[in-house]
Amino acid sequence: MAESQKRIGLIGLSAKGSWATKAHLPYFQRTDLYKITALQNSSKSSAEAAAKEYKLDGVATYDDPSSIASDPNVDIVAVSVNVPQHYDLVRPALEAGKDVFCEWPLARNLSDAEELVKLAKAKGVRTSVGLQARQNPSILKAKEIVDSGKIGKVLGTTMYGHGGIFGPTVPEGFLYALPIEAGANLLTIPFGHALDALCYVLGEVKDIAATLVNHRPELELITNDFKPTGKKVSKTAHDYVSMTGILVNGGGIVDVTYAPAFSRDNHDFHWVINGTEGTLILDGAKMGGHVQIMQPTIKLATDDSVEDLVVDKAADPSFNVGKAWDAWAGVGLDKGYTETTWDVALIRHKMIDAIYRSAESGKRENYL
Repeated sequence: MAESQKRIGLIGLSAKGSWATKAHLPYFQRTDLYKITALQNSSKSSAEAAAKEYKLDGVATYDDPSSIASDPNVDIVAVSVNVPQHYDLVRPALEAGKDVFCEWPLARNLSDAEELVKLAKAKGVRTSVGLQARQNPSILKAKEIVDSGKIGKVLGTTMYGHGGIFGPTVPEGFLYALPIEAGANLLTIPFGHALDALCYVLGEVKDIAATLVNHRPELELITNDFKPTGKKVSKTAHDYVSMTGILVNGGGIVDVTYAPAFSRDNHDFHWVINGTEGTLILDGAKMGGHVQIMQPTIKLATDDSVEDLVVDKAADPSFNVGKAWDAWAGVGLDKGYTETTWDVALIRHKMIDAIYRSAESGKRENYL
């Protein structure tokens, strides 16, 4: 192993498939910057099965977060599991003084996120959060165009997406997300990723007014392979989200709405940025409005022409995630890829908390 190569203790790699399998593992298998040296799952046998399935010879396997956190052959603990488990898995790593990557959302709520960020700063460790839409080539291109002044002053922006979740049915594997307290819902995940992309391109938002609705408080339960069970389950998380506000930088109007499930017209994401000199249009097909995963097309429209902009292709979910890992190692910074620390995560948690407050009070709220 190269002297500069960082050793990863990965939590959440499943032999049966998981987000870590799709997004993190392919990157780690092709990079020389990092090496997986340890795995932790809910049981040691599960971790061993993952090591065998993916031919991760020689890795240590664990069934509890304290053990992987104390492994001297682990430099970075990477947490890639369901949101409600983040706090309990991240905290031991911080207490052990390890650098930590954690998926977005960082925690179930603002209070837990604040506690984790405070502890990370006290321990002096490096942190990264999975807001990888910032590495999406189309998002980077949009930021480049806006920053260049080609579209002039931003007058306003409208974003509409389908979150892919919380339609009329829910698979058994997603039951954990139904209580609003879990912090894993339409607002926090697809909407949250999209908001972060918007703020990365255009800057933060003030004077937020939000409406949240739970149209389907009861869903049909299906198996993970989409077969009906004949059972119904209750949901308290919202399934329709709408927010308006004003850009802190320049006063442009912001309007973002996310709907549940998928579109009926094969059109799950549409984002328009309207300026005095031009307009950017980002479009996504039927992949759900998860801009951290899917790659929208991007066009620049002026009074004289409409131009399809050429960007790198994000071939699979590991592309954006991999660029985020590269950036943490200092690679690709000259191409616009950036570190996304927990300071960013905390700002986004505060923004989401402001949305909740506005929806409850009916008043405009701020988070900066």
